[in-house]
Amino acid sequence: MTKSQRWISFLILSMTCGIVYQVAYIRFVFLGPTARALDLSAQDYANIISIFGIVAMVMYFFGGWFADRFRPKALIVTALVGTGVADLYLGTVPGYWGILAAHVLMAVMGMGLYWAALVKAIGMLGDSSEQGRLFGFLEGVRGVTSTIVGFVGTAVVAASVAEAAGVLWLIRIYGVLCFVYAALVWLFVKGDEERLAGLGSSTVTLHQLWRAARNKYTWLIGGTVMLMYCFYTTLGYFSPLLEHQYGMAAALIGVIGVVRTYVFQFVAGPAGGVVVDKVTRSTPRFLRLMFAGCAAIALVFLVLPRASAFKWVALALMFALCLLVFASRGVYWAQVGEVEIPENERGGVIGLASGIAYLPDAFLPTVCAWWIGDPAATPAVPEHGGGYTTLFLFLLAMALLGLGLTTLTTRVRRRELAARTEPFTPEAVTVSA
Repeated sequence: MTKSQRWISFLILSMTCGIVYQVAYIRFVFLGPTARALDLSAQDYANIISIFGIVAMVMYFFGGWFADRFRPKALIVTALVGTGVADLYLGTVPGYWGILAAHVLMAVMGMGLYWAALVKAIGMLGDSSEQGRLFGFLEGVRGVTSTIVGFVGTAVVAASVAEAAGVLWLIRIYGVLCFVYAALVWLFVKGDEERLAGLGSSTVTLHQLWRAARNKYTWLIGGTVMLMYCFYTTLGYFSPLLEHQYGMAAALIGVIGVVRTYVFQFVAGPAGGVVVDKVTRSTPRFLRLMFAGCAAIALVFLVLPRASAFKWVALALMFALCLLVFASRGVYWAQVGEVEIPENERGGVIGLASGIAYLPDAFLPTVCAWWIGDPAATPAVPEHGGGYTTLFLFLLAMALLGLGLTTLTTRVRRRELAARTEPFTPEAVTVSA
């Protein structure tokens, strides 16, 4: 494979990562408009999102199995085509069960077929000394692509007479782009069979999972990521908060959603990595600071009056929260290497910890929709479960638990390192008669 072929392959593969998940996670930018476009209540849409999260969580475990048995290029093309079909079908507004089926298909395609195959395809584009740069640039290109596509999508929605109609057109456009990128991958992406063979197995076995379950760091890391992921999962609910309770102009909500979801992705992630390497020199210690910041922001949101006079304060607080959340997302899996989990156990630890970490996707959308109700309802409907006050109390609790868990991880690791440096003394040895 020539150098130009490698770069073309890398750019196309990285750009697909900014396309394939757009509709599955469109709620992060257009939460209310998407529910209205699909003719669903806020609660029904949230329930479908939760089912998507459950299927996605299961599919992460099967992704390695698919990647070991089929060529990555074929899996990526299949996933893009399947996602495109789901997107275009969703654009026909097929009713509750049809929308649910489309989301299940997107979860199978995106997490079962696409993700592990993409990791293998990117990995075989360079040797062991280039893997860090390859995956770092992957996240960067993915973020840039998502940002550009997101701003174009915002313009499409803004240009429509009705937001709901604009969202439907946007879903269809994303579906067509999936087909376009499937063709580009098929025609221009090249593979190195020798390097592919050297990447080893991606399948997580039951034996690996059992060993991971007995490793304390599996639960510490998985729990830490889960608590921070609660903040990430709820970011989409800040759009109706800003629009309907702080009086932010509807025309700005889409732009704010793109900045919140995509711009911080490629700005805050690398920044978090630099701070860990140069300042805290410890991922759990860095995450403890992030949880402290999240707790402070959740507390301020609890006491901040919900009036238009405070809308810019609310926006600044939300952006500060995004900075903390995405800086954490950029580094929290670095804990696996930092605590020196053996190479032959990392697949099981990451697999089981991921199942714990992404659990909020399986229940939090449904719960949040029940808490908040329909923020756009006129006249306002009674809040089912306490509204945004309950949401921020929940996030405050998650942040405080995160503080505790990262402190525990730091202490456990410190004791392990101290045990290695304890001097040997004869009294420490007991000889039996």
